[in-house]
Amino acid sequence: MLNTRIKPFKSIAYFEKKFFEINEKYLKNKWNVLFFFPYSYSFICPTELKDISNNIYNFNKNNINIYAISTDSHFSQKNWIEQKLNFINFPFISDFNHQISKNLNILNKKDGNCFRSTIILDPNLIIKSIDIIDSNISRCIKNILERLNMLIYTNLKNNELCPYSWNNDKISIKIDI
Repeated sequence: MLNTRIKPFKSIAYFEKKFFEINEKYLKNKWNVLFFFPYSYSFICPTELKDISNNIYNFNKNNINIYAISTDSHFSQKNWIEQKLNFINFPFISDFNHQISKNLNILNKKDGNCFRSTIILDPNLIIKSIDIIDSNISRCIKNILERLNMLIYTNLKNNELCPYSWNNDKISIKIDI
């Protein structure tokens, strides 16, 4: 699945008090983070979503879109945002029909929810990173941003690699081909 193009999908998203139809073409020409969370109205998910909202500037300044995705209906997502998550400043996508989760092989067949996953797509809709973790723990948004910076850098710099703990101030590894 890594380094393959995301499969076509069609769904309903909610952002800024509006529903809109979304598909994979909507994501083209920008870096995208698909941030899957297993349950609306849960305990851990709001902490991650708050951290994303607090860091949205860091995504936006690098022309990166972020989407929260769950298998809840778009109506459930809307209600959760309006009742509990008034800080949200990025779109939510409903995967109620499980099309996206099945395509990415992150659907928990036992309960019908997606796994807690982070998928990063490059501007050509190629999957560049897949991270799936247990539902009992949260993700660190800082780590996702660091990974994005490395992916964007290596995408721009042919024959350069990012070593462990690399950041924009450190030197990359140059390879001769």
